[in-house]
Amino acid sequence: MKPPNTKLEAGIDPDRPVFAQGELVDGAYEIRGVLGEGGMGEVYDAYDRVLNRRVALKVTRPNIAADYLLLEGRALAAIHHPGIVTVHSMGKHRGLGFLVLERVQGLSLDRMIDDRRARGEQFGVREALDLLIAIADALSVVHKAGLAHRDVKPGNVMLAPGGRVVLMDFGLVLPNADRAGHRRVAGSVQYMAPEALTGDVEAGAADLGDVYALGVVGFELLTGIIPFADGEPADVYRTKRKMPQPAISDYRSDVPESLANLIAQMMAPEAEDRPQGAETLLWQLRGVRTRSVSLQPGAPAFQVLVVDDDPDMRDALALYVRAAAPDAELELLGTGAEGVQSVRRRVPDLLLLDLDLPDMNGIEVCMILRGMDLGDGCMIVSITGRATRADVELLEQLGVRTLEKGPHLMEELVGIVQRMRPQPSPNSPH
Repeated sequence: MKPPNTKLEAGIDPDRPVFAQGELVDGAYEIRGVLGEGGMGEVYDAYDRVLNRRVALKVTRPNIAADYLLLEGRALAAIHHPGIVTVHSMGKHRGLGFLVLERVQGLSLDRMIDDRRARGEQFGVREALDLLIAIADALSVVHKAGLAHRDVKPGNVMLAPGGRVVLMDFGLVLPNADRAGHRRVAGSVQYMAPEALTGDVEAGAADLGDVYALGVVGFELLTGIIPFADGEPADVYRTKRKMPQPAISDYRSDVPESLANLIAQMMAPEAEDRPQGAETLLWQLRGVRTRSVSLQPGAPAFQVLVVDDDPDMRDALALYVRAAAPDAELELLGTGAEGVQSVRRRVPDLLLLDLDLPDMNGIEVCMILRGMDLGDGCMIVSITGRATRADVELLEQLGVRTLEKGPHLMEELVGIVQRMRPQPSPNSPH
């Protein structure tokens, strides 16, 4: 006799939740209600009786291979970032595998978009830009881990207290170079890149599908509409490949040309025409934000804080910054405590931070700033001559870029400042 492969064959009612309300899963997790469901599984609001906390409990449907849940759990467990949900545990109950996740309280971005649309309101440019930067920041960590999310959309973004923006639902996550996996068409067709709709994703290029999807999210945030109609994948594919790309300027006139052009680039039909990865996109989005703020009447100059206990190195870093931004406003400090106090007074656009400080190391400074949500509004770049791999990995989890002291430091730093603060072209109206 063949094993059951559907809910009906297994004697399970497909219209009822897998776990019942009040059921005690694995002797520890009391099911309180259903948070969401999809084609592959269900997510429950649960109470952890052992640790006395609310959790989210995810289970795959009985006809779905448990490998999907294992892959998601391992992918999330390898990532530590405020924009990524935390994995607590995995287990089995009644023969079904489940994943215990951090219970993120908040409002989903799709609900927020629907509410704005119903009231006839639009997201402000800065508000939309901040959301895109937060999502790109989370995606950059996912991509650095060698993974692609494959289902970036407003329904998978949670706005949590404290300004935290969390990328959710990694049920479709796959290694970036998994060609066999990426031949399966999976995701939400309106947000999927053309190559993802056909499963023809080049090895190592799946992250560019996430860039495309975030471009669609950006278009929706700024205009209130999804640029591509829903339908069968083949029809949506033809629309995305053959039809002229919609322009944000057709719907509103207050969006900076640099932002509208970047979103159009993100939605380019050809993968090679998009920003090449979430980290590159993150630099570009932050550059657009810095430039748009600096162009407002009365806006402060481009602000850079340098924290290094070596006076010669401080002067050198200041020189490198001025090579790319002559009008930058610089503050030069020698200790971590002074740096934290300065950021408390005013968050700079760019913080250049030495890891080897006399009072506290640069990692401690970054953790303090991230813990107080002070460093979220600026780009932090650590400058080091002897960081270990563990140091670099921790800094990446904190959203910090690392540069090594050496002959290429000036070139790399100038490039960063230029990406953050691109020079306007002579004919640009912005």
